[in-house]
Amino acid sequence: MAAPNKKQSREDREYIVANLPEGTRRVQVLTDQGSQQYKRPEEVDLDRDEIVLANDGTPVVMRGKPGRKPKTALKAVTPQIGEVVAAREAHQDGDKLVREIKREPDGETVLHSILLGMATEAASMEFERKEAERHGQEATGISSRRARVLKGMADTVLKKKSLEQGGLIDLDSPAFRALFVMMLETFKENMVGAGCRSEVIETVFQGLVSSLDEEGWKEDARQRMKEKLI
Repeated sequence: MAAPNKKQSREDREYIVANLPEGTRRVQVLTDQGSQQYKRPEEVDLDRDEIVLANDGTPVVMRGKPGRKPKTALKAVTPQIGEVVAAREAHQDGDKLVREIKREPDGETVLHSILLGMATEAASMEFERKEAERHGQEATGISSRRARVLKGMADTVLKKKSLEQGGLIDLDSPAFRALFVMMLETFKENMVGAGCRSEVIETVFQGLVSSLDEEGWKEDARQRMKEKLI
């Protein structure tokens, strides 16, 4: 808890700053605006800043860097464990899926790499199941894990196909055209109900039809749907 300061002269402040404890990063001051701040010793305004003192008369200081302390990197217990950790990190850095996600998180190749990895795991589990059965061992657990991987693959394939097709809506289908016409008719009826003049309604719909006739609006719509699916 800080003690109330006696009126400090410039010489007092110079002496305090010159004799701060070793390793001091910042010292607490009371500015002439009435706010308490931690400043680097060289930033203290010796003419305006009152240096805050603790109950024992020593300046209130910070000896470490402000903010959270950096995490301590723990060393491996044995050299052998250290080799395993290094090998794991090298494997992770060289993994194709990890590289693809770092390079282009939303890229097409990421989904392909995920499917490839899942397929590899499923094949490995199938081999383990057959080996277990060949040795007369219980294989139900392996089959269950493989089923979960295959389900995940199916979900991923469906999402990939959905992305390629612009989502679940086929913009060229008769069903979508019928839905779109109904939406336009509903929009027009609401404009009439709101008391819009017929010439205003005609102008709005002429502009809308013109925009929809332009090439590229369907591609823009598909891109919007893809963004919502990701």
